[in-house]
Amino acid sequence: MSGTAQPPPSGTMRRIPFPLESYQHPSRPLSAKRLLNLMAEEEPKDARTDAALISTPGLTTYQTVGSGPIVCICSDWDGVLYYVSGTRAYRQYDSGGTVIEDIGSVGSPSTGAGTDPNLVMVTAAASPAAIVICVPPNAFTAPHAAGAQLNQIGGTFPGANSVCFIDGYFVFTTVLYSNQFFISAINDPLLFNALDFASLEASPNIILRGIRHNHELWLLGASGHEVWYDSGDADFPFRRRLSGGIIEYGTGQPKSVAQIDGSVFWMGADGIVYRSNGYQAQRVSTHAIEAIIASYGPGASLFTLGMAYMQAGHAFYVLTIEGARTLAYDCNTKTWHDRSSSADGSGPWRAACIGKVNDSVLVGDNALNVVWMLDNTTGIDGGVAVPRQATFPPLYPDTYRGFCSRVEVEMETGGAVPPGPLLLEWSDDDGNTWKGSRTLDTGGTADYRKRVYATRLGSFRKRIFRMTVNNRTTFYGMDAEIGAPGMQTERNS
Repeated sequence: MSGTAQPPPSGTMRRIPFPLESYQHPSRPLSAKRLLNLMAEEEPKDARTDAALISTPGLTTYQTVGSGPIVCICSDWDGVLYYVSGTRAYRQYDSGGTVIEDIGSVGSPSTGAGTDPNLVMVTAAASPAAIVICVPPNAFTAPHAAGAQLNQIGGTFPGANSVCFIDGYFVFTTVLYSNQFFISAINDPLLFNALDFASLEASPNIILRGIRHNHELWLLGASGHEVWYDSGDADFPFRRRLSGGIIEYGTGQPKSVAQIDGSVFWMGADGIVYRSNGYQAQRVSTHAIEAIIASYGPGASLFTLGMAYMQAGHAFYVLTIEGARTLAYDCNTKTWHDRSSSADGSGPWRAACIGKVNDSVLVGDNALNVVWMLDNTTGIDGGVAVPRQATFPPLYPDTYRGFCSRVEVEMETGGAVPPGPLLLEWSDDDGNTWKGSRTLDTGGTADYRKRVYATRLGSFRKRIFRMTVNNRTTFYGMDAEIGAPGMQTERNS
């Protein structure tokens, strides 16, 4: 039986702890918690609840570009955006509306001899004067001026697998995955000196990617990372930082690298997700997250894609594993949740790269020619009403059998597009099967705050609840009336 809220029956309604993270342990009796397209947000002590479950942003169309997929967005230089869609590059000025300039072909990345195609990525960097797009083993450049076309960098250019810009220099990592990197002439991406090479020498290593972080050059390698700085020397301007400039936790996944919240994030070759804390590596993945990663294969052989962005005061590192599952780490709460753009929640988030325009976050589609804008006003991902789902910590009545006579959910329901019915399900076998369900009417556009309830939910010795809606909403609380002595929740829930 279900319906809209009525005065609760006699007895005690107790607050059921929210799941504040995805923590699906391989041993389901320990924890089966999951947040899908929902994230926890801590609230002030005088708010309706200490923590609410907030919907993640939807995706609305910002621009269609080329033939797709969108493999790179560069927004390094204010006022101009660069895209790589398929095998061509495009320019768009912020003030230009929908005007997109095709600035030339960049081809497809090539792995080179003996390299893993999962390591090959498209990168771009902008100086005040020009853009450089690296599509291994080639690189292309163009001035920012309207109408300017890309030119392939030739001459003494030896080939590269990534590019970044720091202190007037374009820094390239070598194409055949050696321990070497090289730089352009200052303020000139077309000019190279055969002597402007340097090597990682702290330990045997290969450089997989170079990035600029905190005004320093970070060279990310398979067996560790090195931090270099601009010393100003005339012969070669960059020197390895002698104090703390070596991080001994490398990555086999250069595409997993992203920067947010003052840190570099990456997935290690050991299947652990790290963030930098100064010049130290700090583990941010949990045992459950690491088990999920391991379920797709050894960490060194996985294909992972990392992105990072900030929106509405939250800083996120988003990791997609094997094109199958997307996990997002919230730097504010230090917890993980799931993202999916599939109607049934089974697939990954559809974002393949990330950029920004003004105060908005842009993501490129991993299959289509669409650049999406993250939109906190919608629950739709590119036309798909994606599920918002919370799987709760387990309840158990010690050695007794519990009887659940009523469950109430307090939520935000109104607005231009109400979330639709709420599906309440339960499992008495640690989330392996879901044996019961009720569909609850959440009302219409005028019902902005609502309690929905279900009654007569049967008996159990251990129970997990799961609730799902298919549009944007906020959950404030869940209460249950359960008759059993010694009723409590699992520890660490």
